Amino acid sequence: MLKDEEGARKQPERTFTAAFALLATALSCSIVVVLAPRPVQPSQLPALRLDPRAVEAALLLDRTQALRARAFERDPDVLHVLSLYRAEGLSELEDKVDLGALGDRRRELAASAENLFARLGAERTRALIAATTERAMASLAGERDSPEARGLLGSFPAKLTRYGYLNLERRGYGQAPTLAVRTLYKERFNLITERALERDLTSIELQAYEGFNALHATGLPAERRAHAAQTFFRTGGQDGAEAAAIWLWQGGAREQALALLRSEYRRSGALRLRNMALYVSSVE
Repeated sequence: MLKDEEGARKQPERTFTAAFALLATALSCSIVVVLAPRPVQPSQLPALRLDPRAVEAALLLDRTQALRARAFERDPDVLHVLSLYRAEGLSELEDKVDLGALGDRRRELAASAENLFARLGAERTRALIAATTERAMASLAGERDSPEARGLLGSFPAKLTRYGYLNLERRGYGQAPTLAVRTLYKERFNLITERALERDLTSIELQAYEGFNALHATGLPAERRAHAAQTFFRTGGQDGAEAAAIWLWQGGAREQALALLRSEYRRSGALRLRNMALYVSSVE
């Protein structure tokens, strides 16, 4: 009788031990499967991930700089350059353009902007660009039909829709991060005023902008997205090596893709990079 009771008490213990052993074995097998080398085709781009604290800091800095521009926004030279800038935006919306007048205005804008930026200095120039970006974003999210808004935005809303940044029917809401949209606008400002496109753009801004271009902007040509992936990687974007290698592979640059995957695997130990390298090395 006592032996039966003792056996009954031990039965749950034996059952638990067996179940635990089975679970441990299953987990060990799963780990082995995950760690085991297996070729993975470089085809699925990762999703864009940004450091939220860096993004928040960039947006705060931008808006703080925009406030600083109030101290000189009524300067006659500033008003003149911004007037020419808005005229360029309006011309983008016209069906027919006087090419002679357009060329004259662009030359005047480039010369006036160069002189203005030299007089303002680097800090106040960044503040002016931040303030112009703020106004453009407000126009984008609000009433876009006023002359002021049309001049600030020009063909920018159409570009956002074409490249998959925003669904403008929902008034500015879309899949692109706010920082990516703002950075694209800053690039537009640099282009129109004939500055270097990446002038004064920070690493996190380029990560947001070029990262979205590389990973999600399906309306962009493949060559442009491949270039964006290289910039995304160069500026330290998360999964930047994977994105760059995928675009290299898809563009036919097998050796470059393989070299990048191997070097980044040695640096990071990321198994996905190793498995992609295995696939690329197996294909001639």
